[in-house]
Formats: sequence, C-alpha cells, structure tokens
Amino acid sequence: MIVHHWDTDGITSAAIYIRIHGEDELFTPKIGNFYLDAEDFERVKDSEKVTILDMNLPEAERLCDYAEVYIYDHHRATRVECAREHYNPYLMGVMYPSCTTVLMERFSYPPDYLVALGILGDKGPDAKKIEEWKIVEKVMHHEKLSLDALLLAVELLDSSFKMNDRKEVIDNVHLVLKGIREVIESEKLHRNLEFISREIETWSRKAEDRGKYMYLEMRSPYMIISSVTRRIAWGMKKPAVVVNHKDDRDEFYIRFPNSESSALHLIEMAKSLGYNAGGKEEVMGAVLPRGKGKEFASQILEVLKW
Repeated sequence: MIVHHWDTDGITSAAIYIRIHGEDELFTPKIGNFYLDAEDFERVKDSEKVTILDMNLPEAERLCDYAEVYIYDHHRATRVECAREHYNPYLMGVMYPSCTTVLMERFSYPPDYLVALGILGDKGPDAKKIEEWKIVEKVMHHEKLSLDALLLAVELLDSSFKMNDRKEVIDNVHLVLKGIREVIESEKLHRNLEFISREIETWSRKAEDRGKYMYLEMRSPYMIISSVTRRIAWGMKKPAVVVNHKDDRDEFYIRFPNSESSALHLIEMAKSLGYNAGGKEEVMGAVLPRGKGKEFASQILEVLKW
C-alpha cells in the first residue's frame, strides 16, 4: 500500500513511485489529518508493505509491528528506526523542495513533469528562486507549456483535497500519470476550482486589519484555510492569523509573508499543548478540538506580543 499526502506533491510522488515500482493500492489519510486515526490505522496495518510518501506520520513506528515500512519524505522529521528504509534528506541536514525531488534522487528517476509539478506544488512561483527551477524550465520547454499552465495543473490537482474528496485525490494519481494536459483539460477539476476560488475570495475579503496583522474567523467545511491565509498575507503584505470553525474541529493557521517572525517555536508550542501541528519557518497550521480555535489564537497572539 502507498500512503501519500493529498496535495500535488503527494499525488505526483505516488505517481512516480508507481512508475518505478509498479501499481499498488493507494491510500490518503482523512484530509486534514497529518496522522492515521484509529479507522485509518486499522485499514493500513493490514498491508504487508506500507510505503509512506510526503508525510511525516507520527504513527509510523506502530506500523512496523504489522508491515514492512518504507518512508520517502522531505519534511522535518525524526528517523523511524524500525523502517526498512527512511529516506529523507532532512535527516542529513538538507531541506529538499519536494518529495518528488527526493524520489528523483533516491531512484535516479528522470526530472520529468511529475517532478516539476511536485516542486511547484510545494514552492509555487517561489520555485524560481531555487536551484531546482532548472527542472521546471526544462519541463516547460519539453511539454511546450507556460509556467501559468503548470501552476494551473497544480491548482486543479489541489482542488480535490480542498473539496474534501479523498477518492478524487487518489483518482488524480492515475490522471496525472496520463499527462499534464489530461489534468488541465479535466472538466471536473475545473468545476472544483471555480467553486473553491469563489469560496476563498469570499472569506479572504472578510479579514480584519488589526494593524500589525490581519485576523479572520471563518466557518467553512472545505480545506481552504491555508489558501485563505496565504491570500490575505500575500495580498496585504502582513502576517495573517486565521481560525476556521468546522462541525468536528477547529483549524488554526498563521503565515508570516515578510519573515517578520519564525513559526517554528509556535509549532512546538502547539504540540506541547497536545495539538497536532506542523509547518515551516514562515507558516504554522494546527488542528484543534472543536471550540478551541479562538482561545488558541489568543495564546499565539500573546506569545507574539500582538
């Protein structure tokens, strides 16, 4: 079984792994869970071999009791000693831009459109600033597609997880294996994108300017808090703090667009409080119990002295 993240990098990483090792059962955790809940764990542990792509799953050690575990990732992580292989350049002190570039290196995979989409999925237009941009440029030339076309393909692939559609996320692995144009020409994904774009725009306009930062409390069933936070932060060029109240949980996001501060200590703070949290230097996201979002936002603002 291949367990992969639900975003473009996770989808294209699964596609690369299939090209290298052959077809296998695909599985993505419940969207929004950067871990396997009890139901998902029961499903995954029944496999004799589990390959984890583009996810730092805290339950990986438990899976070793049931299956051969292989991990290929690029996030901050601690080595899983029981894994048959845990290949993550971060464990050697190096950050890679995507899981697709990790697979490219580990398996001597050619730098094709799947690798490029993974890079753009995680780095966006900022990919121009990194060494791996040359991969994207070569793919643009080879496929005769513009950067905007490649970024559109990323948005279309990501639209499925934003719609909370796990089945479609997995279907997208097989879709992207057919080619970029098949993704770009998907009417279903375009309908997703149109709907999600309207939802993101609607909520982004409601953000409150609090001087040092932007603040928003929203209520949406869709996986759009990251996109909303990015839209607000980049659009207003100041930090954005967003809380989303869902029926079963609260979500929290903060993004620093101009390196005003680091989110790393906020991630550790959230984890110390028992919350599932992750991110990187400029962004932090956390999943909270229902009704805890506003209280947690206040704690974060207090730490930041805002």
